[in-house]
Amino acid sequence: MKKGFTMIELIFVIVILGILAAVAIPRLAATRDDAEVAKAATNLTTFISDLGAYYTSQSQFAETFSKMSNVQFLSLTSGTVDSNGKLTGSPSGELSAAGKKCIKLTLTDYDAATNKPATLKVEAGTDKAAAVCTKVLDNSSVDKLIKGKFSYSELISKATSTKDAEYQTADSGPGEVAISGVGVKF
Repeated sequence: MKKGFTMIELIFVIVILGILAAVAIPRLAATRDDAEVAKAATNLTTFISDLGAYYTSQSQFAETFSKMSNVQFLSLTSGTVDSNGKLTGSPSGELSAAGKKCIKLTLTDYDAATNKPATLKVEAGTDKAAAVCTKVLDNSSVDKLIKGKFSYSELISKATSTKDAEYQTADSGPGEVAISGVGVKF
């Protein structure tokens, strides 16, 4: 008598494996998407922190994000820095999740004419309709940054020899994050 599995036993094992695969594979895919969402949100907050640290240490911004942070972007556009260290062009880049461009970031330097601080504009990226990007943009911390605003003292009129400068409270645009720092470059 030969020992082995009967056809019924093999079919039973195959059916069980099929059921396990039908349950496990979607769960693994969802877990991977959750990890991508968490990574994108972490990269965004890390980048904002890196910009503040760079601005504090250098008293100016660089013309590209890659010179101010190690956070990786799928696409980068360089700005320009004039001879006084003022950022005159706006560098931008897109953060990715699962290879999709989910979050677009654009940096603008301090505006002396209005007293508006340097800002990082956070908005939906090129691939915003992709499933993973939808999850990233729905993340509570990312959503707060995209919809958030801040208030600042907008310059109405400059000081003269006879009067002080006049200011009014103004709100930033949606998705703008104030980037500030006190320059300590020696």
